[in-house]
Amino acid sequence: MALLEVKKLKVYYQTGRGVNQAVDGISFELDQGSSIGLVGESGCGKSTTVKGIVRVMPTNAFIPEGEVYFNGSDILKSAEKEMRQLRWRDISIVPQAAMDSLNPVYTVRNQFLEVMQLKGDLNKKQALVRAKELFALVGLNSDLLNYYPHQFSGGMKQRAVIALALALNPRLIITDEPVTALDVIVQHQILNELKELRQQLGLAMVMITHDISVVAQTCDQIAVMYAGKIVEKGKGKQVLKNPLHPYTMGLKNCFPNLNQPNKELIAIAGSPPDLIDPPPGCRFYERCPFAMTQCQLEEPGLEELESGHLSACFLREDIDQYRNKAKEVETWLQVII
Repeated sequence: MALLEVKKLKVYYQTGRGVNQAVDGISFELDQGSSIGLVGESGCGKSTTVKGIVRVMPTNAFIPEGEVYFNGSDILKSAEKEMRQLRWRDISIVPQAAMDSLNPVYTVRNQFLEVMQLKGDLNKKQALVRAKELFALVGLNSDLLNYYPHQFSGGMKQRAVIALALALNPRLIITDEPVTALDVIVQHQILNELKELRQQLGLAMVMITHDISVVAQTCDQIAVMYAGKIVEKGKGKQVLKNPLHPYTMGLKNCFPNLNQPNKELIAIAGSPPDLIDPPPGCRFYERCPFAMTQCQLEEPGLEELESGHLSACFLREDIDQYRNKAKEVETWLQVII
């Protein structure tokens, strides 16, 4: 049985213009000790997905359909009191802009003690010992516990927030853009530490990012999201080496390749559709260089085209030729927005 199983989850926002279908029926599974990266450009529904999973949403958000099973129980049906017990103890979150999530008027030490005394039922002495253990775990000197957040560098803050997320030994950790705004050297260090911690502690991890290189370094599986839907899903190396969906092919073109430093980066023209009134067919239709009439009229389902590798696209034969075409600038210039 999977530790986390998301089934046809929908998370919508009620707005002045109508209902925004931010996450529209996505499904994925995660076993204990494994990791999945949710990848896609800004606004595709990545952060909304995890907010729906843990039910920490804005007041105008609601879940019209779907199931989220954690350790066999549908937590969307759990009372809020039960969810408060589950959060941090079993499911922990490293939020987006984590470096700004520490309280600036408290020492880091007091913030750790508060969490572990109130949520973990530890006494002050036990909590302090645990805080020092956590700092050592993420490569920070325990003397830094007495500092205020403004005295930390960006990388130190990030490590401290990760340590805080691990305070109560959760089984699942969710990281939302965990290395955004950090320089590449510190990014590499943080990602390596996350990977080592996951293996060392047997954690399951959901990582949200727009950066393919981040999930390539950290995650076992990848789910590519576009306009509220998962358009491709599979093992990390499988998806990155042999993408099946044109959107994934386009994303790969947008990131530099160290093995081909002179290769021109190719942008995907246009913007995602308005999710208050999404198109009837494939949501990537207007930006896709391989779009067909069928794509405009009919929405492709997520189908397994290779072992464990799924794609929501009508291109199901001769994929290699489309991959090769997708590497050419001319292919994407022919898209009329």
